[in-house]
Parts: sequence; structure tokens; C-alpha cells
Amino acid sequence: MAELSFIDRPLGHPIKYKSIVDVFNENVCKEPEKELFIQRFPDGTRRAITLSDLKLRATRTASFLLDQGIQTGDRVGITGPNSMEWIIGELAILMTGAVSIHLPIIQGNFKKTLDEVKISGCKLVLFDPEDDKSFLKDTENFLTNNPPQGAGNPSFVLLQKTGNSTLTDVESLAIEYPKDRELPRIFPESTAVVFMTSGSTGKPKMVEFTHLALVNTESAFMMYRGENDSGGTCFSDRPFSWIGGNIIYCLLEADTRVFRDGRITAKGGDIMELWDIIMKEKCTSGLFYPFCIYDILQNKDKIIQTGYRMKSIITGGQIIKHKDTGVIGEVCERMYMTYGSTEVGLVTYCELDSDMEVGHLGSTFPGVQIKVCGEDLNPVVHGEMGTFFIKVPWMLKGYINATEDQNKSIVDGWLNMGDVGILRSDGGLIIKGRMSNIIKRGTLKVVSGDVEVCITSIAGVNDVVVLAVPDERVYEEVCACVVLDKTTPITMLDVQQRCTEILGDNVIGQDPTYFLEFDSLPRLATGKPDRVKIKQEAMIRLNIKN
Repeated sequence: MAELSFIDRPLGHPIKYKSIVDVFNENVCKEPEKELFIQRFPDGTRRAITLSDLKLRATRTASFLLDQGIQTGDRVGITGPNSMEWIIGELAILMTGAVSIHLPIIQGNFKKTLDEVKISGCKLVLFDPEDDKSFLKDTENFLTNNPPQGAGNPSFVLLQKTGNSTLTDVESLAIEYPKDRELPRIFPESTAVVFMTSGSTGKPKMVEFTHLALVNTESAFMMYRGENDSGGTCFSDRPFSWIGGNIIYCLLEADTRVFRDGRITAKGGDIMELWDIIMKEKCTSGLFYPFCIYDILQNKDKIIQTGYRMKSIITGGQIIKHKDTGVIGEVCERMYMTYGSTEVGLVTYCELDSDMEVGHLGSTFPGVQIKVCGEDLNPVVHGEMGTFFIKVPWMLKGYINATEDQNKSIVDGWLNMGDVGILRSDGGLIIKGRMSNIIKRGTLKVVSGDVEVCITSIAGVNDVVVLAVPDERVYEEVCACVVLDKTTPITMLDVQQRCTEILGDNVIGQDPTYFLEFDSLPRLATGKPDRVKIKQEAMIRLNIKN
């Protein structure tokens, strides 16, 4: 009888019964003068903070927050761009025993941000509006008309002095507080952080984690270094507000992190400027979006000429393709793809090479359990496609203001990942894509991920997204949205013919019915394709109405 699709890798060691602040203080004692965070600026300057200085400044800021009436268990929002002030503010919130709520800042729209603050129940918000004068003015007007002393009105405090604003700023005031104030005792089971997801798989979720869960995240090191690497420096400009870019794992692992304004990278800034930062800070590893790896490949010859090579590049968030491995051996020694989610963190990692199997998720971290289930929520046998369900000791405590769908995603302690794939008899775990991206054409189920892998393997194809468009007769049709390399002679007809050869026809095979050429594909802030916008454009061009 075939084995059921189930993986269980034991943790192998006792749980650490400590808070984030406990572990951070231990690291301060071990390496007080180690530079933990380094911020780089467009003009080439740098700003660094050591473990001991971070503790001093966070302690003073925590004292300020306590004097503002913040108590253990209160919710304190934090929002703004990556900065030293965010790091100090986040640690200070944790030191008070309060819960750090990661909030989005909506440019020019204070009302929407205020709605998020009220929904999340924040008593106080630490924020940095940068140069958004409209947002700052609206905040000042709100506080004038709704003083914090009023019932349920939150306080707003600037993370740093901003222009001529009359608002309180913690940077100026915290320095007046003593550095040795006794702070509340924090218990490991208490809630530490609420992360806001990017919304790439639907409406953004507010995901709650305890100190105990974050301290015991077995996969935390892979956010900053490769397997068996230690003592190095990592470059990562992912937003602090996302779990994939959060500062807490640095506090716990004492790994040095170099960062800059992530919007520079996201907007396609000069990759050689980024590489110059990596060289000057002697970064041994980098956590990069897949689109950043594309930019690196486009500039590979220039990077090779610098003579600098990192030990590891870590990436994830979408299925990595063969061409992405072109950095191995020239830009870096090793390359890793990780898989996980905000709710369970990283659960697998795979060291990549040019012969990799696309979609192979590699090894699980200790403590991870995975099962592949059918529509009846029971495990399927090896080799049969199903949905991934995952359980880890460090998973979320729950969702804040959960929707019905979010509550349904957790079944008997198992998180439904929404991804589909197979577990082979040889133990290989293969991801095929999102359940929501399975295209139902007549009686067939077309896996969009398989079609994308086929098309990207065709020389001259730079990018592709395969998605469903409505069809009155067969319910859904398959549409391939393709970006071609204009420097090659390939045409869309060539792509169509090659797909038919590999995938079969569009009746009993997986061949797309529609092929649309795009100059580029719109993307989300995470670097993932914006499937909603792509589908809207495709339907307009195909003259299809919902």
C-alpha cells in the first residue's frame, strides 16, 4: 500500500523558555561593541549601532513609553521606512512588555492609516512620515481635535525629529531618561509582535506571534546566512514591517545586517551601487528578491570585474527558475531558495545549482511537519497532488480581527498554505503553485506553475505569468502573458509552437489558448507579479468581460 504524504522532522533540542529581550540582553553581554545594524545612504555615508548602544537607546525610549502610560499587553503601532529609529523603537516596545503592531503607512492618506490604527487597537503609534507633509499636517490636526486623553484616542509620536513639526518626537525626549531604569518582566508566552502580510495572496493579514515562538524559530538564521555559515554580515533591504525583513531575528542571532531604503532596489536602482555597498561592508550573504537576482544577472560581467564574491545568496517568495542560478560560482559561492509564510516562517530550504529541479523545496528545518491533503482534508498518497498543510512549534498565535476565511485556514493546529504540490516516494517535496492558480478548463485542471516553467525554459523568454480568464463554455481558459527578450529573434509564434510540442494541445493538454506579449509585467512591492493587474489587462485585450 502506498505511503501517505507526511513529513516529520523532530526538533532535536529543548525549547528556549525566554523572551526576545532576554536573549538580546545575553547577546549584549557577549559582544557589547559588535555593530549589529548598519544603515547605508544614497550619498555613500553609513550609520552603525552596536549592541550596547542599541540597548541604551532602546531602554531610554522604553522609559519614555512607560511614562506615556504604556503597560504590559498594550498595543503600540510602528510604521515608516527602514531606519535606525525603527529598530530602537521596536526594541523599546518589546522592552515595555507591549505588543508591537506593524502598520502600513499610506502615503498622503492619514485617514486610512488611522483606520488601521483603530482596527488594531493601538494605544500609541511611533511613526516616521518622511517628507509627506500632507500626512504630517493631518496627524497634527487630528491630535489637536482629538487629544489622547479622550476616550479611545491614540497618541502619535514621531520616531525622529521632523522639520518644524510640533509633534512629540521620541528621539529628542528619550535622551533625557535614565539608562538603568527597571523595566517590566516579560513572560515568554506573551504576545510580542503582530506582522502585517504584504497582501500578495489576498487581503493583508495581521499575524500575531509570541516571544516564545519567535525565540524558537529554528529557521531564523536562514534569513541572514546560508547553511553552516556563521559570523558574517548580511545585506537585506526588505521592509522591517514584514516577517521576511524583520529585525527581531538579528536581535536573537546577533547577526550583523546592512540595509538601505528598499524602495531604491524595488524601483530598479543601479545594481552596481548596491554591489558597492556589499563590497565596502564586506557582506558575506544577501537576502534578495527574485527581481533583484534578475538585475544582478543583467550586470554579472561588471560584478565579476569587481573581484568580490559573496558566500551565499538567499531568495524566495516565488518559484526560482534555472536561469536564476547563473549567479552561482561567479557572484556567490552558494544560492538557497527558501519556502514558508508569515504564519509559519521558513519551513524548507534548498541549495540550488544549474541542474536543480524547478519547484523542489529541498530539506525541512527541524521541528517542521508537513502533510499533503486532498479536498477531504485527509493526506493523499505519495505522488498525488494536494494542498500543503504545515505545523511548527513557532507558528502564529492567531490572526487579529480574523476573517472567516482566515480562521478556516487553520485546521486542528495545521496551517493550510494554499499551495499545491506532491510528495514523491523518494521524499522530494515539489511545489506546483497556488491552489487559487489552478485553472479549471472543462474537466481538466491545468497547473499554471507547470506551464510557466515550460515557457520560461524557452530561450528568449524573459518573464511569464500564466493565469485563468473566464470562458462561457469551459468555465476557464489558459492565458500566457509573456515578456520576450527584444535582443533575440524569438517571436510569440515561436513560443506558441514550442508550448504545443511540450504541453500538448489546448483540449486534453495544458497548452494555453491565449498568448499575449507584454513589454513588462507589473509587480507588487514584494517583487511578485501583480496577477490582478495582469489579468485585468489581459481581459481588456481579449475583450472578455466578467
